[in-house]
Amino acid sequence: MTEDFEHLFPASRQVAALSAEERIRRIRADRWINYPRAEQALQKLEELIVFPQRARMPNLLIVGASGMGKTMIVEKFSRDHPSSFDAVTGCMHMPVIVVQMVSGPDEARFYKRLLAAIGAPEPPRATLSVLENLTLRLLSEIRPGLLVIDEVHSLQAGSVREQTRFLNMLRFLGNELRISLVCVGTQQARNALRTDDQLVRRFEAFALPPWQNDADFGGLIGSLQRTLPLRRPSEISEPMLKRLVETTGGITAGIFSLMGMLAAAAIESGEERIVAHDVADKRNILALLGEPV
Repeated sequence: MTEDFEHLFPASRQVAALSAEERIRRIRADRWINYPRAEQALQKLEELIVFPQRARMPNLLIVGASGMGKTMIVEKFSRDHPSSFDAVTGCMHMPVIVVQMVSGPDEARFYKRLLAAIGAPEPPRATLSVLENLTLRLLSEIRPGLLVIDEVHSLQAGSVREQTRFLNMLRFLGNELRISLVCVGTQQARNALRTDDQLVRRFEAFALPPWQNDADFGGLIGSLQRTLPLRRPSEISEPMLKRLVETTGGITAGIFSLMGMLAAAAIESGEERIVAHDVADKRNILALLGEPV
């Protein structure tokens, strides 16, 4: 039966043969879609993870509006570089360590979160000095190639003095372990890093701007439609692409969400395809998206 779904990617053809309920469930799950800017970001990360150790390691700041796919890029890269256990040394090797920034520039809480990220128990009633020494020792054994800090714009929740101390800690970690740091966040992350002149000079900024109605966006929608398990080919038109960008503001998460809603509605109605009218009708889009909070 899957040979009837040649408009889909091979993996999605298998899904298209499933029940309506199962296909809608799959549509609502996260999916990875390759597109040029994401591939460029992954290449930047790849260059950092193989970079030879030196006193001043290069760092990367991935910056973009909320919902632009920053975290999905990091998760994709982390999946591509899984942890492994060295039976000879008895140590776990984690090429990529991803930790989410705490709600403010609190060094002790950050060290605890780092320990949790590598699966290490938190020492009871530990001082900042104990947490720092333990974290450095364990990270030296694990030998990470990259330390990724997501949501780094949360730094700005603290005072200037607290931000400075926290950034000093990050610089210390990078210097001591000789690893590259990758910070991920919104435009506020760039502003936060600028408070430390020594650290910010080591960072290259990589922006993920909102989508425009151009060839890259057309390619994204074309690829996305080939992953949606609809049994008939969907229509792609220039007005449809323009409407998608206008409705979502060019935010990746909004685009994926809206396309998923349209695909689920197409399955439920029996149409089994997204047609231009579905996107052109503003009332239909508003009905799917619901009232804003």
